[in-house]
Amino acid sequence: MNSMTGYGKAAAESDGRIITVEMKSVNHRFLDVTVKIPKVLAFLEDGIRKAVAENFSRGHFDVYVTYENTREDNLSLSINEGVAREYLKIKDILVLKYGVTDDFSVTAMMKTPDLITVEAKDEDEEALKTLAVTAVGEACAQMKRMRAFEGEKLGCDILKKTRVIEETVAEIKKLSGGVVENYREKLRERIEEALNGVAVDEARLLNEVAFFSDKASIDEEITRLESHCNHLKDMVAAQTPMGKNMDFLVQEFNREANTIGSKCNDIAITKLVLVLKNEIEKIREQVQNVE
Repeated sequence: MNSMTGYGKAAAESDGRIITVEMKSVNHRFLDVTVKIPKVLAFLEDGIRKAVAENFSRGHFDVYVTYENTREDNLSLSINEGVAREYLKIKDILVLKYGVTDDFSVTAMMKTPDLITVEAKDEDEEALKTLAVTAVGEACAQMKRMRAFEGEKLGCDILKKTRVIEETVAEIKKLSGGVVENYREKLRERIEEALNGVAVDEARLLNEVAFFSDKASIDEEITRLESHCNHLKDMVAAQTPMGKNMDFLVQEFNREANTIGSKCNDIAITKLVLVLKNEIEKIREQVQNVE
């Protein structure tokens, strides 16, 4: 079982090019990937999204890609000849018309704004793609390890709470056997008190008790809760993403707990139902972060 919370970072370097990929993930109902990438690497964005989708099934991912080119031939310089001619014309006017000393040198000219244009050379897309695949793969592997580690802790916590639910259900099961008998005794006492010495109609009493027994029976709910606990433990042990299935199962847990609470008017069982619902809610919160 894996968590949806994770972090991974990796860099790939070759021939003066360095691509770094950093990714973070948090819980989300579906797979949602946001990629922030330099313009020069924009052609890699779809591939990065696909790589994340191949490795993970759920979670919101923020992927940050940075690129550094330290190659000596990565820049191209060119002279804006039109600008150069205009500067030289102005220089001649200043010298001839105003008698300014001509100390205009190549060094001075190179400092003039907009004279030299610096552009990055066209990149080798195949080389960049190879680096990106390596960096993304390593970052995903690192994140997988972290999500697995976090998932193991989540699984242990869910199993711990599942054991509490099993123990609580077992207590409810013990108490449920005496609910009908307690009802019969209390009903007899109320009837006898009301009749004030008149003989109780045993047939009608038994009929009323039988009706109550059928209405208040929680055997099916207990059986289903026991089955749900076993199913949840199997999900925790599964190697495939189970978050959505767990979320659905927790809803079923709640449904059975609510039904037991509505059927039984026994105080002791009501207290146990509250314990049950509290543990179910804790599991529900944990399941929100399971892939």
